Amino acid sequence: MQRRANTNFIVRAAIAFILILLVFALINIQMKLNTLKQNKKSLESLAEEVKDVIDEINVRLDAPVTDEYIERVARDELGYRREGEIIFYNDLAN
Repeated sequence: MQRRANTNFIVRAAIAFILILLVFALINIQMKLNTLKQNKKSLESLAEEVKDVIDEINVRLDAPVTDEYIERVARDELGYRREGEIIFYNDLAN
């Protein structure tokens, strides 16, 4: 009878230990799942931003290249000026 009681205790302790391990594993998996869901949301928003940039670039590429466009790009992005033109810069911030 004593031997059977020891065996029952060992079996119950092993089952309890396994259940505790399973609970901890489940909690760990749930935390990882929440982190992955947050990463997924941030990546989806980043993908939307990239799609918007691609759409904007496609619109620019589809637009015809006119003399006005070339002049605007030369002035705004490349800093060119017309011959004899003086450009004043204001370094004073608001």
